[in-house]
Amino acid sequence: MPNPILPSKWKAAADYAIAVILTMLFVALTLKLWQADLHVPLTYYGEANYNAMLVKGILNFGWHVDNPAMAAPGELNLRDVPMMDNNLLFAMIKLIGLFTNNYGVALNLFFLLTFPLVTLSAMFALRQLGISRLSSVFASVLYSLLPYHFVRGQHHLFLSAYFLVPLAVLVALWLAMGTLSFVNTASSKFRLNWREPKFLISVFSCLLISAGGTYYAFFTCFFLVIAGCVVTISQRNWRCLILPAAMIAIIFGGLMANLLPSVLYLRQHGDTPIVRRASIDAELYSFRLSQLLLPVSGHRLALLAKLKAAFNQRQFINENDDATLGLIGLLGFVVLFGWLVIRKPEFGRLETDGSGGLLSHLSVLNLTAILLATFGSVGALIALVLTPKIRAYNRISIFIAFFSLTTVAWLLDKTAERFAKSAARKIAFAVCLLAVIAFGVFDQTSARFVPDYPKNRAEYDSDQKFMRQLQAALPTGAMIFQLPFVSFPESPKVGRMFDYDHARGYLHAEGLRWSYGAMKGRDDEAWQKLLIAKPTSEMIEAVALSGFQGLYLNREGYTDAKVETELEATLGKPQFVSDNGKLVFFDLRTLDSQLRAKYSEQFAAKREEALHPLLLVWVEGCAELEGPPENPYRWCSAIGELEITNGSAQARQVKLETAISTENEATLSISGLLNEQVKTSKEPLAFSRSFTIPPGKHRIHFRSDARRVLAPGDFRYLVFKLSGFTITAERE
Repeated sequence: MPNPILPSKWKAAADYAIAVILTMLFVALTLKLWQADLHVPLTYYGEANYNAMLVKGILNFGWHVDNPAMAAPGELNLRDVPMMDNNLLFAMIKLIGLFTNNYGVALNLFFLLTFPLVTLSAMFALRQLGISRLSSVFASVLYSLLPYHFVRGQHHLFLSAYFLVPLAVLVALWLAMGTLSFVNTASSKFRLNWREPKFLISVFSCLLISAGGTYYAFFTCFFLVIAGCVVTISQRNWRCLILPAAMIAIIFGGLMANLLPSVLYLRQHGDTPIVRRASIDAELYSFRLSQLLLPVSGHRLALLAKLKAAFNQRQFINENDDATLGLIGLLGFVVLFGWLVIRKPEFGRLETDGSGGLLSHLSVLNLTAILLATFGSVGALIALVLTPKIRAYNRISIFIAFFSLTTVAWLLDKTAERFAKSAARKIAFAVCLLAVIAFGVFDQTSARFVPDYPKNRAEYDSDQKFMRQLQAALPTGAMIFQLPFVSFPESPKVGRMFDYDHARGYLHAEGLRWSYGAMKGRDDEAWQKLLIAKPTSEMIEAVALSGFQGLYLNREGYTDAKVETELEATLGKPQFVSDNGKLVFFDLRTLDSQLRAKYSEQFAAKREEALHPLLLVWVEGCAELEGPPENPYRWCSAIGELEITNGSAQARQVKLETAISTENEATLSISGLLNEQVKTSKEPLAFSRSFTIPPGKHRIHFRSDARRVLAPGDFRYLVFKLSGFTITAERE
């Protein structure tokens, strides 16, 4: 009998080739790829531009972490955004970069490559679980073409690369079924064959999973815990927990090793708002059973499309909308639930149910997935008690989809065993499967998955022409200031601008530096916020004094032409306007010459003043500013920390002014640059102090013993409020 781990090479190659060909055929039909130009990203807005920026960063600078072309006059440091958990995927992009230096081609190739990779890994896992060749092809193709894959797309590029999920499920099932174990079933003693193929495959899979994204690693560890509990109860031997624990240790250790540069950086410099999450997010982005069962949004059948559209009028519809299984996957999901209800498999007898206990184990994993991720369930408790950083529990749907389609494949095998015994019937069965695959793809996909190729191309060409005009007009290394100011990363729409629209400057031009990309909660952002708070004429002068040689404005970010008119009053008419009329460019070199003449010997001091103003960054415990511009305030928890950067070589005399209030009578302790204790209450306390800030970075620490303020609908931990907080330089 042939080893199932090492099947006939040629037969296996043919099976996998057929599955890949079918997958790419349906991908091409679904996306209408014959209309695409692979130099143009399939998705050219929103978070897809962020991922395009990462891809180009790898092609330009060797890796995605440091990007000196962005966040000018500083540079973008992405250690603030821990993404090194995707190092395997970054390495794949790096490999693609050996064949092309065009970011659009590399981005598109990586995304399209995820489809056959998912098919291949699913096919491999299904074959190892004893599923037949035809049924494995059937299930793996449909698994690769789930709505999850298309909707995540290039916006959630690395979630689209879920080819490690089938391997994670395979390892969990091997452990749960006892076919992979440190314990000899007969003697209950430890045993381990280091050369056993299943063991090597499992270790290798866990190492890959540790570098393939935190969410998939987290969910894999959860299922390994469940598998360990199942096999331990089934065999009544606690030693069965050791191997699942070892696999979890491999994943966790590998994940921490990948994230170590970010962990060390954030530990040294403090975290930023981008990595702070609220426990309520686990509810907002939870898994919803109804969305799993309903059809894909924009279904090709009008009645089903209307049904889903009506459901989507409800609250909290977000990325969880793409959890849809489709009718075929839904069949498997219902069977798994029915198996639990009707068969009622006992933990001690799981191996005797179904095909080697496969459906029993799948039904247990399926149920626990729902209990972990659904609204108001275990995931919400984990976010509250352990960590809120895992918040999008809806992403477990891609595991549930594999459970469901594996179940369908098992049902097909049982059907074939009973009815497809002759050669003619086997051929008919294969033809029927092909037809059902086509139906499944029709049901799972939607016309809305097709990119708007003409619009993308027109937008891309307009941006490319505009940016290359700038590149030709300016010297290498020139800095360009971008308006309006847009926070980075994760900003709501500014006017009609999508998030990351400003990244297009970097994407289309070489040798220039761009102001966009100033990291939230860091000095670069604080510096830019100070600039844009000035009147337009003063802002432009400060921008030019800081060494920027150009300024471009995206008209989509404004509701009127006021700012552009004010720029023209100082700079004259723009030098370039994009073909679509959205972007305008002003050359600042003439203004630079005028300022050099105006300030003469004071020019160097003026540049130093522009580049190194006093910067304030709230690094811990305090929320963003709220309230009207004339009376802004900031809520803080029991602890708040303000980092002040004096980038000049001279000490600065400043004055701090604010009003402090708390829910009850309490004491606020202030330490660091100031050492004070003040009594606070509901009545705002006017607080004013003058002090000296030496050169460098310094902190002011706030500690309050006040009672928490309970605000309806606000889940933040609110303790004290600072109103009208300012630190201003005093005249010498």
